Amino acid sequence: MFIFRLIGLLLITLALMALGADALKSLEAGAIEIRSLASLWSLVHEASYTGFTGWVSSTVPAAASPLTTVLSFPAWAVLGVVGIVIAGLIRLFRRG
Repeated sequence: MFIFRLIGLLLITLALMALGADALKSLEAGAIEIRSLASLWSLVHEASYTGFTGWVSSTVPAAASPLTTVLSFPAWAVLGVVGIVIAGLIRLFRRG
């Protein structure tokens, strides 16, 4: 339980960091600029991104389109929602 709660808090922290980076990037550019999860992942490690997307498209072709859709969402939104869901589920399991 502790590990999952820590993972949830880590994802929420990463989401806030991505939101802050987008805010700074937007201030520098003078226009709103939001990084997608795909572009953030590519910035962090390009080889793992291309390897994972290639593996999904060759192994489970039906999941390639939904994966592309999720990867096009803002990075801070995806990381934040997943982190909140994990932290919330752990809280519910702990209560019950």
